[in-house]
Amino acid sequence: MRYNLFPEEGTFYKANLHSHTNISDGKLSPVEMRDLYRDHGYSILAITDHEIMMDHTDLSQPGFLMINGYEIYLRERQDAGRIAKNCHINLIAKTPTELRQIAVDPKYLHYIEKNGIKVEDIPRVGELCDRHYCPRDINAIIKTATENGYLVAYNHPSWSLETVEEFGKYEGVYAMEVVNYGSSLEGFPENDAWAYDQMLRLGKNIYCLANDDNHNKFPVGHPACDSFGGFNMIKARELTYEAVIEALEKGHFYASMGPTIEDMYIENNELHVKCSPATSISARMLGRATTRGTAFAPVGKTITEGVIPLQKADTYIRVEVTDVHGKKAFSHAYMLDGMVE
Repeated sequence: MRYNLFPEEGTFYKANLHSHTNISDGKLSPVEMRDLYRDHGYSILAITDHEIMMDHTDLSQPGFLMINGYEIYLRERQDAGRIAKNCHINLIAKTPTELRQIAVDPKYLHYIEKNGIKVEDIPRVGELCDRHYCPRDINAIIKTATENGYLVAYNHPSWSLETVEEFGKYEGVYAMEVVNYGSSLEGFPENDAWAYDQMLRLGKNIYCLANDDNHNKFPVGHPACDSFGGFNMIKARELTYEAVIEALEKGHFYASMGPTIEDMYIENNELHVKCSPATSISARMLGRATTRGTAFAPVGKTITEGVIPLQKADTYIRVEVTDVHGKKAFSHAYMLDGMVE
């Protein structure tokens, strides 16, 4: 029997789900941001400014969809001689009319004045609060957000300086960033697949994302430009707000720094992957697969298909496709129960 890992129906749409404009600490306006991503082949953009939730859906155009969201964070108390850890999470509104903010704490509202917003005028869930960097408060925020119409994603673990001892305690996120391009330009790892694997090994079956987290302080073409380094390919039945959110909730997408994945399916205890030209196609799993888990291209050549034998003890698989530049595409993890004998 064949098990398709992507839905048969629908179209792949290119998306950046983490970006900042001049509403907070970015340089470009929302209109300039939309035009930039539209003109570079994207179909979806979520503007996720710091601690400010605004409706940008009026900027949508035929063939280009704007998604509403914002980024909320908690910072460890700064002690002398010690760099504080952070937890940043993106809240993506599941409906275009959900504009209430979660756990509003005045000490984090650094950008409201320049936008002419008063604290008391912020649409919010519950009363003003005093947020603390601890698993209790972070999990309470995630729970409140998910109960009030948001998809919650955990951002850039390496940049946040968090270890699995911290982020492994977070409950209820639907996804985490495996690529944060802006962070990589600051010298952090090009990808955080290590952190995603840690979450999976803790039994947290979540999805993974690749985002720019762009602020556009440098122009396109400059080596420090933080746009177009991480993206998500979302397979939705149509380019509408409802259909894209549905695809995100169901995991009908993959994350990438460059390569594309055209198809993935499991048949007769084998994983089949079709992709853009690659030097290797790997299946990461719960245990060790040695060379069984990777299809390699011959030296100096590329492959566009790979077949990898699977075992029931693998428990789950996630796919990494690597191109000639070392750039990777990442699927989320798929549980093998029922698909492999």
